[in-house]
Amino acid sequence: MYFQEGEEGSADMKCVKGQVTIFVSMVMMCVFALFFCLVESARTAGARWYLQTAVSSAMDSVFSQYHRQLWDSYRLLFAEYEEQKELEADFSGFLQPYLQVENWYPMELETAAVTEWQTALDDNGTYLEEEILDYMKYGIWDMDFDADTINELWGNAKEADAVKNVAEVYRGHAKGALKLEKALEAVNESLKKQENKKQEGLSRLYSYDGPGFRRQAEELIRELKRMPGLVDKYQKQADKLEKELEKSRTVFNSKKEDCSSQTDRQLEEEIRQFEAYVAQDGERRKEIELLKDRSYSQVLLAESVIEEAKQVERIIDQWESDDEDEEGPDLGALWSPVIRHFQSLKITSLSFSHGVKDKKTEGWLNQVERLYCSGLLELVMPNGVQVSAGSLQTPELPSEGGMAAKGARGVSLMDHLLINEYCGRFFRYFPGDSRDGTADAEKGEGVWETGVAGEGGLSYEIEYLIGGKGLDEENLVCVVNRLLAIREGLNLMHIMSDSRKRQEAQSLAMAITGVAGLSPLVLLTTFFVMSVWALGESLMDIRGLLAGKRVMIFKSAQDWTLELEELLTIGREGQVSTGGSARGLSYLSWLKILLFMDEIVCQEYRMMDMIQMNLCRKQSSFRMRRGICQARVRCSLSGKHVFFSLGFMEHALKNPDHAYCMETEAERKY
Repeated sequence: MYFQEGEEGSADMKCVKGQVTIFVSMVMMCVFALFFCLVESARTAGARWYLQTAVSSAMDSVFSQYHRQLWDSYRLLFAEYEEQKELEADFSGFLQPYLQVENWYPMELETAAVTEWQTALDDNGTYLEEEILDYMKYGIWDMDFDADTINELWGNAKEADAVKNVAEVYRGHAKGALKLEKALEAVNESLKKQENKKQEGLSRLYSYDGPGFRRQAEELIRELKRMPGLVDKYQKQADKLEKELEKSRTVFNSKKEDCSSQTDRQLEEEIRQFEAYVAQDGERRKEIELLKDRSYSQVLLAESVIEEAKQVERIIDQWESDDEDEEGPDLGALWSPVIRHFQSLKITSLSFSHGVKDKKTEGWLNQVERLYCSGLLELVMPNGVQVSAGSLQTPELPSEGGMAAKGARGVSLMDHLLINEYCGRFFRYFPGDSRDGTADAEKGEGVWETGVAGEGGLSYEIEYLIGGKGLDEENLVCVVNRLLAIREGLNLMHIMSDSRKRQEAQSLAMAITGVAGLSPLVLLTTFFVMSVWALGESLMDIRGLLAGKRVMIFKSAQDWTLELEELLTIGREGQVSTGGSARGLSYLSWLKILLFMDEIVCQEYRMMDMIQMNLCRKQSSFRMRRGICQARVRCSLSGKHVFFSLGFMEHALKNPDHAYCMETEAERKY
């Protein structure tokens, strides 16, 4: 290729070769193309880093919108979103400033979609539990229990509950045995009346008083006719007791695994006394059954003697009317056969000891149990304290949506311990003081974090975690009953292992039955006395706990507060004194024991109920199901090339804006 130099048409014009200039231009074009490709490649890589930073920052901004009141009140981090599109809109809004800035990374957002999110209710409350543990594990807490004692505590609570159940069942059997003794007493009273009527009838015969004899004999017949009914009543009670003992033996065998070997031996020994009583009653029963058959023949004999007496009376009347001048008949000879026949009617007495001699004392012991059954809360409530009338009326509670089946998810003992400690610090309990950090401050207990004040709702929140009822009173009753069950079992274990208290109970049992020695009746009555004694002490324990006192898990002799005389006073007067002392566990600590025995999933759902109830006081629309703790967002963007374009190829591909697709995702979790 040639170029002409000089002016066209001039003499100086000449041709010059141009290959080098074009080559240099082509080389420069390739160099610049390579350079801009490298720059564009670097810019594209930078754009991706910029995009990832922008997306991460946008997600950080989304999760920075955690619910402030929820954090201030309960130290829980959840963002509130009803639907996924709300989170997508917030995410897009936080991302746009990064896309609108004028820089080397032009791009436009096309779509942003939530691909995964987790709420407080998902996975049976797992995420709520994680947040609680994250908060609690990094705090310094003065805890009631430690990891070394937690397993023992669990076993003690289960054992106490098992002992209480067994004691309650066999206390009922002891009362059944005493009813059986009273049935025997009724039989014996009837035999005594029969003997009295017989003797009075003989007295009338010896004085030749025919009408008087017939009156006594007819009364005797009426008493004899009562005997089959009395025997049937006794047999019915005996059959009932025997069947109930067979069933209760099965119940006891099912509870054995929850009892220690020592407690198992002690209960086994007590139960054998009941079975020995039934075995002994089998011999007595034979004698009682004979009375029923004998009474029929005795009635016939008495009726025949009455007819014989009437015949003698007719002879005497006829003699007097026929010959008034002659001497009267020989009355001794006339009445002698009647006397002899009437004397042949044998009235036997029972050959064995029976009955309840001190019914008044037995009645007072029964009254203690009746007081417990008739109105437990009134019995243990401290003087001057009113039970809250609070009710749960918050709509759409988490627990109403349905909780998982029992055993759906477990938790380690230590984690459960921390969760219970959290409950003690963030939820209210009886007597329902406001969470202002002053409750029991002098004792170092119940110091709550910042809470949500307001009217309405429940005041006994921890009690709700245990009871799950809609009224404060119902939840308090549930807690008191469960505490009473544990305390009654532990107290009975103490009495059975204390020889002095066992001896006192045995002495009272002998006084009630009127039987000396260690007969089965005395021993089963001893168990009845011990179980009622444990119940009375437990009532005092609960009253003391509600009054702010403390109660030891395992009591020593110095911790025991109720003497037997005072137990009888409770039955007589219907009033329970306040127990407890300065040693042991507080009411809150006992609540934590009850929480520890419950299913963690049920507990956490009820915790969310209380959180929602309290936050709804300031924000009526708040719902725990809207609490988001984890989310993943995938977004698609359109990027633009800056330093090169593909020219005609982009037009052919209908992409005149030099755009290319970019995708990324971001995930955040509190």
